[in-house]
Amino acid sequence: MRADFPLLILLVCGTGVTGEHLFEAIDLQRSPRVVGGHRSKVRNQPHMVNIRRNGKFECGGSLVTPHCVLTAAHCLVDGQPEEYVVRGGVTFLSDMRHARHVKHILLPSAYSHFTLNHDVALLQLQQPLKEPIARPIRLAIRSPRIGSFVRVSGWGLTDEDSTQLPNQLHSVHVRVMPRQECQQLYGRYRNITESMYCASVPGHKDACSADSGGPVVNANGHLVGVVSWGKANRCAHVDSPGVYSDVSFLSGWITDTMRRFC
Repeated sequence: MRADFPLLILLVCGTGVTGEHLFEAIDLQRSPRVVGGHRSKVRNQPHMVNIRRNGKFECGGSLVTPHCVLTAAHCLVDGQPEEYVVRGGVTFLSDMRHARHVKHILLPSAYSHFTLNHDVALLQLQQPLKEPIARPIRLAIRSPRIGSFVRVSGWGLTDEDSTQLPNQLHSVHVRVMPRQECQQLYGRYRNITESMYCASVPGHKDACSADSGGPVVNANGHLVGVVSWGKANRCAHVDSPGVYSDVSFLSGWITDTMRRFC
């Protein structure tokens, strides 16, 4: 969902995937299908999972240990653990393999559904996800550098006018922008807090609807963000860059919760 559509940012990369492999040549020409993106395969981003609620695709997420998935809090705020199933190691939404039921939903006490500040959450799985094609991703220790490219992946809409979710995983590369510049673009729409950063290539590439909760990955293959929000029906527009939760800034809560539950 993009607008008060909490975004779903999934950036790829995982153990054993090199930065060179992760960041293929970046093409800034707009694709007719994805908002500047391309089809991808889970073998290139084995941390990628999809989260279903009552059988319906809800959000993306990242496997951070065999027992836990990191996603966006807004994807889960009104749900119960028994409603969710996580699937990892799959490229296509139609692939029903590797399902894991959710044991606990873990949300930061600082999360706000109104401001989307601290928009991260952990899902503790009932059974560990240990498949050859499903591997955890390392968390970044630093926020992404302004001007650097990061990779976002998910099963979100491939065009701002689309209504049908793609079956295959897609990825896009977007450029991180200064917070002040992003705040000027959003104005009074919503504050860009310290727990967030913005990235886009206006008119070319962006995360789009239904990408919420997905990973944002840097050139080293580390998880630097979680897709959070953007303006509805404004994918890749100059006035509405994608907004992501900063994994490094939120690492205190993430690592402490992982230590206790994951």
